[in-house]
Amino acid sequence: MTGITVESEPSSAFEKKDSEVGLKIEPVSAEGTTNTQYSDPNLDGVQVDGLEDDSPYPEVRSAVANTDNPDMPCNTFRYHLGIVLELNQFFYFRYPSVTIGNLVAQLLSFPMGRFLAYALPQWRIFGIDLNSGPFSIKVHVLITVMATVGSGSAYATDIVALQRVYYGQTWNFGYQWMILMSTQFIGFAIGGIARRFLVSPPSMIWPANLVYCALFNALHSQHYGGAGSRGGISRERFFLFAFSASFAWYFLPGYLFTALSYFSWVCWIAPNNVKVNQMFGVVHGLGMSPITFDWSQIAYIGSPLATPWWAEANLFAGFLFFFWFLTPILYYANVWYAQYLPISSRTSYDNQMNSYDVKRILNPDATLNLEAYKAYSPLFLSTTFAIWYGLSFASIPATLIHAFLTIANKSRHRPVVHYPSNLIFMPG
Repeated sequence: MTGITVESEPSSAFEKKDSEVGLKIEPVSAEGTTNTQYSDPNLDGVQVDGLEDDSPYPEVRSAVANTDNPDMPCNTFRYHLGIVLELNQFFYFRYPSVTIGNLVAQLLSFPMGRFLAYALPQWRIFGIDLNSGPFSIKVHVLITVMATVGSGSAYATDIVALQRVYYGQTWNFGYQWMILMSTQFIGFAIGGIARRFLVSPPSMIWPANLVYCALFNALHSQHYGGAGSRGGISRERFFLFAFSASFAWYFLPGYLFTALSYFSWVCWIAPNNVKVNQMFGVVHGLGMSPITFDWSQIAYIGSPLATPWWAEANLFAGFLFFFWFLTPILYYANVWYAQYLPISSRTSYDNQMNSYDVKRILNPDATLNLEAYKAYSPLFLSTTFAIWYGLSFASIPATLIHAFLTIANKSRHRPVVHYPSNLIFMPG
């Protein structure tokens, strides 16, 4: 059956808002799923009663609406804004690079879409309406999904760049296009295959994506602070206050006093002590004084506000063991001739501690010249770089094992119903 609503809202707020504004909102049922039972060891039978059209998890219900307005336009002219926001690939080879994050694209597209809804004429060209009405949440979601998919640079561009710079190989556009598209399609194909296991089960929650869903509902909601008995300022004003404070603060660690970003106070006390700088330095050390006043450093690998505690604890435990415990042991034991190199560096070195010149060990057909390799030098990596390489290879089987152990006990799941107005998209 079809649900009718004026604007999508988090389902946890339906009952209260219905009583205030007198709307009758009917949740959407998914065909073929009404007779399917939940089988989640994290939930008991009482928790899932009455959740045939909603998620059994409160954090999902509070951020993702379970209603849909099928008459709301989505495939409109304005969603071309997603192409404009895919500028990260253009700036990828620039240093320092300019990166447009997913949330930035989501926020920027909102006023841009509202402006186009106001400024575009009511014309129809080749059967397409230039202005199809107000800027809807569905168009906003499409723009954000497009910008998110294109926000990360394709790894295949590294192949093309490395072939040209380090190997002297310049290939035509057809080769570059095919290697780029083939590698990208492999990723999308794996995502489609894994959808059954990583998206459909209700327990497969992507916490970072709930942030986007909550922001969509906040930006497009027609319920403001002060309505009914709730009180408070509007969402727009609160966002403006928070944005202004964040913008003003960033001038301190980002421009006026950059030491607040890399707050290596221990190195300030003993700037000439090599071991102290190796342990507590940030750029070429192990960063054992993890203090910073720069949010971009705190959220470098993901916002801690959206990451569950168990994931943060596992991440920190692994980092503590491999980089703060194992790395000093390997380095000071001179494993892999580590003490001749910086303890932390992403550069590949030769036996003279110069950047490794790969062209000196290659034949004209780009194959390895073993005699030239023996005459030149083996490849040397810093301790942290070598460990990072090993962990990168170990992450693939570790992910498969974790997924198997997690999903093995959850073989019978009711698939999640995805509503067009609140798409939950996997990170690219």
